[in-house]
Parts: sequence; C-alpha cells; structure tokens
Amino acid sequence: MKYKEKFGHCNVPQKKSVEYKSLGLWCKTLRTTYKKIQEGETPSHLLTQENIRQLEDAGFKWSLSTSRTFDEWYAELMIYKEKFDHCKVSKSKYSEYKSLGIWCNTLRTAYKKIQNGETPTHKLTQENIRQLEDAGFKWSLL
Repeated sequence: MKYKEKFGHCNVPQKKSVEYKSLGLWCKTLRTTYKKIQEGETPSHLLTQENIRQLEDAGFKWSLSTSRTFDEWYAELMIYKEKFDHCKVSKSKYSEYKSLGIWCNTLRTAYKKIQNGETPTHKLTQENIRQLEDAGFKWSLL
C-alpha cells in the first residue's frame, strides 16, 4: 500500500527498481499463484479468496501487460508532475521513471511526424494532444 500511495498504482516492476525488487518478486509470486489457481492446479504458495479480494480492492492487477493505455500513462505522468512540478521526464536508464520517459519521447516523436504531415507509428489523437498541452507537456525539451 505504501508503493501504491507513492506511485498511484500497484504494478510493481520486478526488475526495474533495486528499491522495490523484493516487493516486485513477491507480486510475481502472487500472480503465478493466482494463475495456477485459475488453471485448477495446486499452487506452491497460499493465496486465499480473501487475499485475492483484498488485492483486487487495492487495484492489484493479475497480469502486467506491457502495453498500457494512453490514460494509464497519462495518469502516471500526472503523478510525476505532482511530485516534480513539470512534465520533463528523463528517460535515463538510471531513472526510476525510465519507462515514462520513453513514453514521453515516443509522444514527442509522434507529434513531430504529425506536424510534418507524416503518419506516426504511435497513435496520438488531437484529444490526447490537447490533454497533454493542458497539463503543461512540452513537445520539445530544448
């Protein structure tokens, strides 16, 4: 719950953060256990229906798809902005916000292509553009 309070979600990365590595491994174990229960197999760890309900009530996801929606990324960007008072996310490999920084860079690339009359490889709607600009997102970091 402390992780959720800090980041606004329960999707703890397993490998990306040294600080949360053990929590990420525990979450992976929960997901593996849940999958075995769903498939009718006997899991190696105990996970009760009450545990499942508590985790789901907290917003825990049983599957971590690598593809997130615009709204999910945008929500993470707003958490970042609240913490740092700007939307200039670094994509440095040492940053705990590397994935968010990569997403922001992808948006900037898509926007540039749209401005040049090209078709971007990443979907970016006019509504997305307006929403980002209203939040203070900059299309260039220069």
